[in-house]
Amino acid sequence: MKNKILVLLIITIVLLLFPLFYNHYAIDYSEIKIRDVLVTNDNTNVLVYARVSHFTPDLEKAILAGVPTTFSFKIEFYQDEEFWFDKRLAQVEVKKNIKYDQIKKTFYLTSDFERAPAVFQGFDVAWPAIAEINGIPIINTKHLNQDQKYYARIKMEWENYRLPFYAKLIRIFLSFRDFETDWQSQPFHFQQ
Repeated sequence: MKNKILVLLIITIVLLLFPLFYNHYAIDYSEIKIRDVLVTNDNTNVLVYARVSHFTPDLEKAILAGVPTTFSFKIEFYQDEEFWFDKRLAQVEVKKNIKYDQIKKTFYLTSDFERAPAVFQGFDVAWPAIAEINGIPIINTKHLNQDQKYYARIKMEWENYRLPFYAKLIRIFLSFRDFETDWQSQPFHFQQ
């Protein structure tokens, strides 16, 4: 009976103190932002350009440790309605997967919008390919009207490494976690 009480007491203390230790060692991802958002059009499509401000050193360490990592850029395009809810006209997700081969000292980057994987020899070279989206088509301009107001919004989500099913429970003790940036909005003026 005393052993059961002692075990329950220890579990209770650990559960009560866990948030203090977790917050102390947790990584602050709030400083990572979407920057330099540009929404423009060519002859047929509305195109979005953007980049992530930076990665924390811990994210870079995770990638350099060989952890397969996925970054998802979520883009939404809206028609601005003055007296009603804005109407979403398009939604696009761009996933970028990066894997570092520690033996070959090579980064492999795959993306939804690229046919073949890109190969990079250094993180400083791979960084722009990971952190930027360049000219992603989100909607055909034939669906737009010059008299209407539009805007695009974008955010990035980082999907942490994949643990085996049995190890997912220990993930709460790790400093890495999935996160997402805040939405960044950019108005768009349609020009033919």
